[in-house]
Amino acid sequence: MKKIISLIRATMTSDMKLFKIKTKKNSRMSNILIPAFIALYLMFMLWGMANTMFEKLAPLHLQYILLSLAVFGISIMTIIEGVYKTSSLIFKCKDDQLLLSLPIKKRTVLFIRIFKFYVFELLFNSMFLLPIMIAYIRWADKLNWTYYLTSIIMLLFLPIIPIVISCIIGVITGSLTSRLKYKNAAQIIISMTFVIIILICSYNIDNYLNYLMKHATSVNDLVTKLYYPAGVYAKLITSFNFTDLFIFIVINIVVFIIALYLLSKVYFKINSRMNKVVTNKKIKIDKLTIKAEPPTKSLVKKELITFFKTPVFIVNAGFALVLFILAVIIISIKFDSVIPVLINKETGLGISYNIVKNNISILIFGLISMASYMTSITNSVISLEGRNINILKALPIKTKTILLSKIYSSLVLTTPVLIIGDLILIIRFKIQIIEAVLLLFLSILIPLVSHFIGLIINLKYPKLDAENSTEVVKQSTSSFISVMIGMLLFMISIIALFKLLGEVSPIKILLGSALIYILIDTLLYLYLTKISIKDFNHLSV
Repeated sequence: MKKIISLIRATMTSDMKLFKIKTKKNSRMSNILIPAFIALYLMFMLWGMANTMFEKLAPLHLQYILLSLAVFGISIMTIIEGVYKTSSLIFKCKDDQLLLSLPIKKRTVLFIRIFKFYVFELLFNSMFLLPIMIAYIRWADKLNWTYYLTSIIMLLFLPIIPIVISCIIGVITGSLTSRLKYKNAAQIIISMTFVIIILICSYNIDNYLNYLMKHATSVNDLVTKLYYPAGVYAKLITSFNFTDLFIFIVINIVVFIIALYLLSKVYFKINSRMNKVVTNKKIKIDKLTIKAEPPTKSLVKKELITFFKTPVFIVNAGFALVLFILAVIIISIKFDSVIPVLINKETGLGISYNIVKNNISILIFGLISMASYMTSITNSVISLEGRNINILKALPIKTKTILLSKIYSSLVLTTPVLIIGDLILIIRFKIQIIEAVLLLFLSILIPLVSHFIGLIINLKYPKLDAENSTEVVKQSTSSFISVMIGMLLFMISIIALFKLLGEVSPIKILLGSALIYILIDTLLYLYLTKISIKDFNHLSV
């Protein structure tokens, strides 16, 4: 038991570094306060939303419904996130060789992996569910100490079943992909298919929400029957019973033990196959020739290889591009059904039909902005170098060339997708030649802003000691800040376009935007090549 506790403590101490924000002064206060502020701000927003919904449900005495639906919804989110993270948190971990070389059972190693997974999901669930539980206290018809006991136990045990489900799906996916030559490609296809299915299901989300409000009781009955934790939580809140609570705890423990036992039978076989390099090429060397390539070209190739070898990187960076292509297809095929959404004051922008028809190029411009600001590739490229950063710095290549190569490789990934979408919409709506040229030009300028900002922030807040790529791409400070800045810039650009619609001609808007983005890109370029170079030179592991 002491060994297990020591291993868990060592593993969690290392992994909890992902919540720290590194600064040059490495202030302990900032490492704690900034992540805490971000988490508390999100929880406060959720608490406010929950209060609004409880206010509507209170007159009907249906407050418990929101709690049971929250348990169900957060569990679904945990499963989705768990499937997404299983590859990095369970398989292909950097400390595999170290742990397997120690005199401990393999089942213990798997337990440590899943326990670490549990801790992350417990924090994730608490951040979303705890504000709703707190908001319920104000609106409850009857409240006693059993509610607090039930809620604490629910928080502790809620992640178990979703983790087991996501691990099973991850094992099945890993088993399928590990037998293939192109493991990463197969994993990427499966992940992107999963993302597309979610997007398609969320297309009619407004209809689902309206249906939920009208049929709250029947939906709650369905949810509680389909998902046991949601049902037992609602039952314990309305009519507490120690027997039901005890059965809930026992079921979760038994499910966890059985899953751990079954996973231990196949986990290490799959893990070894996933780390195996497969090739069927016969290599024969007669005469060895070395072909030199320009440094920039070699560095761009290296960046592209790193991108396509990191599935979590592709899914995270490609989400907005997939969304962009889906939006292009929907607008091209069903534009008549899109217009009512835009002109509706409740669901859209509340603008007139004629303004939409006369400003199609601005609509395309808005889509380009959305895809560009939500696609931040460079916020992780420095951190993904990891311990190789010292080798990269030692190369006889200018720092400016190294940094710009990361910008070029990001443009190679984003610009073709944007241009293809632009051309489809330009042909579909017969956009004027000047507007079409400006849109294609903006498809380069706007992503440049996102790429410059991501790289500058990643140089300020690098994470070179991450255990896996998921920590860098999904859980690092630079990725969070870049995403938040991107969302803010997107909102500002949309508000500005909305104010100008109908008042200024599309050509003037596009031309003015192009000039503004040229200026912004120039300033960011100067900052990167003059100031951020110093940040790069100070990097070390």
